[in-house]
Amino acid sequence: LLYDNNGSFNGWFDWLPLWMRVGYWSPVVIIALVFYYGGLLWWRPRPLVFEPMISTPGAAEEEIFGIPKSIAYDLCLFLWGIFVAVYAKINMGSIWWLFISFTGWSWSLLTLRAGLEFGAWATSSILKKNTVAMKLAFWGSSLRFVAVTNSSIVCAVWNVILLPVIYFVSMPPGEKRENFRKFNFGFFMTNIHVLNFPMAAVNTVYGTRIRGFTMSDLWVSYFVLGLYSFLYFFVMDRIGMHFYPILCPRTAFCVVSIAGILGLKYYLFLKWNELISPDTFGAK
Repeated sequence: LLYDNNGSFNGWFDWLPLWMRVGYWSPVVIIALVFYYGGLLWWRPRPLVFEPMISTPGAAEEEIFGIPKSIAYDLCLFLWGIFVAVYAKINMGSIWWLFISFTGWSWSLLTLRAGLEFGAWATSSILKKNTVAMKLAFWGSSLRFVAVTNSSIVCAVWNVILLPVIYFVSMPPGEKRENFRKFNFGFFMTNIHVLNFPMAAVNTVYGTRIRGFTMSDLWVSYFVLGLYSFLYFFVMDRIGMHFYPILCPRTAFCVVSIAGILGLKYYLFLKWNELISPDTFGAK
């Protein structure tokens, strides 16, 4: 540990057993992480291909104040994502959650995806900078799958698993539990844990500018997960921040959790493609 805090940053995780906070990692977890990180490098698609979606294919799209409707949606998503972060800074005094929580990463990715794809359209249509526009569109397109998949996982895992555990197990009955309930169903938490999924679905799996996902998209999703796992295991665990007990590296069960997340991402990869396949929309 980097801090002598019994593996509980500011005492926030005292409710977890000490063995989950302090001690050697399971050798099984160490081996699994080595294979995971190595696999990311070995099986990276070459080249990574992401179809840019600057303009709507086919018929002309309805416009809102001179902006194609789907592009206007991206602009609104981008501005709303920033607004929620600013709201958190003003009302909660900090936005550290953006940098260390999986939820924060997911919110940032859906906001960034929308901003990049709006920026691609604006750069191409207004500034006539097609080279820059294609680069923005490429990077925005590369975040489509990871944005919608991470948001759907956050929405499901928080509301179905973590929320009940925190509310009924870690929060004692009384004022503390009631305050948590009010906080959870407030403006901020509702956005990042409920509205995040439908927001991320717009123009990724639902809309007029969607595209099928490829192995490049799946790899990016696994790569982002790898980056977050590195932060979680090698930084947050070291300072006593254990947001996700199912990912405790001191038990081999952690490997089951990691495999489950990877498998869920692949399952969603298949299901999103079924949803947005040409047959779904009647195309030939």
